[in-house]
Amino acid sequence: MDAHRIAVTFWDDAYAEGMYADAEPDAFVARILEAAPPGASGVEIGCGNGRNLIPLRRGGLDLLGVDPSRIALEQLALRAPGVPSVHGTQDDLPAGRRYELVVGIQVHQHGTRAAARDMLRGSLERVAPGGLFALRTASAATEAVEAHEVLDEHADGGRTFRYLEGFKAGLVVHYYGRTELEAMLAGFEPVLPLRAEYSPRLDPPAGRWAHWETIVRRPR
Repeated sequence: MDAHRIAVTFWDDAYAEGMYADAEPDAFVARILEAAPPGASGVEIGCGNGRNLIPLRRGGLDLLGVDPSRIALEQLALRAPGVPSVHGTQDDLPAGRRYELVVGIQVHQHGTRAAARDMLRGSLERVAPGGLFALRTASAATEAVEAHEVLDEHADGGRTFRYLEGFKAGLVVHYYGRTELEAMLAGFEPVLPLRAEYSPRLDPPAGRWAHWETIVRRPR
């Protein structure tokens, strides 16, 4: 079974077991609503069951959701009937289509370094001239407390783990370094400058989550 199928099975099972069923939207949603023009149209990559997509749409944004988990999209349809969605990845969106707003919240870290970076490049390519890209993704400052193997570490600060136990057992996750992410976002104009966000883990074992947040604009 390839890595993509492993990941899809993981998320299908997780959503079926109630993941994000009662979760509040990420705080990053409010920052996106502050930065995006009212009524902006676009897409959320990895929308899941709508935890962030629904409040973004209620905030006035005309967003399409994309997710590879059929279970997540079934839950989205129950929570918010009529919200447009695509079952798949951003590669299943119309070729060449660009958007006023592309959102990625904790999705561009999934997979190997090469796969995660390819996903990020693909999302950046979908931003229209003058459009915004809103990104929240895993930081290499995260404390990986579950058993894992390190697949790679680079001079730009990025590192990749395969988890061996815990909630993410079997998943490969890439954690971006600041230098790495700044290089990938070069050519875009900062609207919300790249910033580090830290939060304690609420579930055992103890540790600290670290994420990067930024909103950038493609020059016209």
